[in-house]
Amino acid sequence: MARRASSTPYYEEPERLPVASVRGLRERRRANLRALEIAAAVFVSLVIVAVPFYWLVERYTFLDAVFMTVITLSTVGYGEPKPLDAPGEIFTCFLIASGLATVTIVAWHGAELVVGQELLDFLGRRKRMRTIESLRDHYIICGYGRMGQEIVKQLEGHGVPVVVIEHDPEPLTRLQEAGTLFVAGNATDDDVLLAAGIQRAKGLVAVTSTDEDNLFLTVSARVLNPKLHIVARCAAPASHDKFVRAGASRVVSPYVTGGRQIAAALLRPVLVDFLDILLHVEERDVDMAQITVTEDAPFAGLSLAEAALREQCAAGIIAVRGPDGRFHTNPSPDYVMQAGDVLIALGPAEQLSCLEQLCGCGV
Repeated sequence: MARRASSTPYYEEPERLPVASVRGLRERRRANLRALEIAAAVFVSLVIVAVPFYWLVERYTFLDAVFMTVITLSTVGYGEPKPLDAPGEIFTCFLIASGLATVTIVAWHGAELVVGQELLDFLGRRKRMRTIESLRDHYIICGYGRMGQEIVKQLEGHGVPVVVIEHDPEPLTRLQEAGTLFVAGNATDDDVLLAAGIQRAKGLVAVTSTDEDNLFLTVSARVLNPKLHIVARCAAPASHDKFVRAGASRVVSPYVTGGRQIAAALLRPVLVDFLDILLHVEERDVDMAQITVTEDAPFAGLSLAEAALREQCAAGIIAVRGPDGRFHTNPSPDYVMQAGDVLIALGPAEQLSCLEQLCGCGV
């Protein structure tokens, strides 16, 4: 499959790495900043002392005093406005030496600060990419706009490993400050997707700025990982089928979803409030979970009544999705659970955890 060219290169792991500790570099950076602050304070002090000296002691005009101070501290070599007496010459020698020392300190520590920051950034990228390489079953979020930020917030709130792909500098800065793993580059580039660990990922979310990029990204992601669960944002409802044919597991249209939610808020406000608390409020008494029935599950082949899940864990089974994709809402006690069924459970976190442990399945 043809690749789309990326305008922003992603980070590549170098063959050789500098031997330095990040902690030592940060301490050195702080020392350089302190040295620059001291040098700036010394420079200002020299100006404050020199201008009055030339003005009051050497009887220069104020403008000439400022001029003499500037050319002396900068050592540009201009002649003095008028001859100096012995104290003036001694003071000027002191001022030249102090100015040279201050400029040298600023140049030295400024250069070291720049180089140190570059090295810190380098080591930060190295550490970040090594962490990404160690991830398994993580989720890749392509695009860090308003929707991408909310998705990352929700996933990280549930302790789910996330890698963001973004190419704009401003969102990259926010990601770095937040400590979120990311790859800088164009998500439509196969190399960038591979750097984000798409072949080891569990799912991918395509929420870039355009439907065209999301569609191309969906195709690329499906080719690179046929088992990947792909959720794609589609602004134009008419393009829904195109995304499905391209390989999207689920297509979300924000305008359609938002319209339905607004209508539901008008028709069933209490129900919407409950669902909003259940799904979006961080501190809540109840939660929902989905548990897949595997062939190794001890209750596979048993009815809900025989498995006695509610009696043991008190969590409620409000729906079951069969292997054929059909939902059985409020299943009867006689419903026989088979491998491939997905149980939708409702209850406090401890009840859901009990159910997970009892089933031996992942939530």
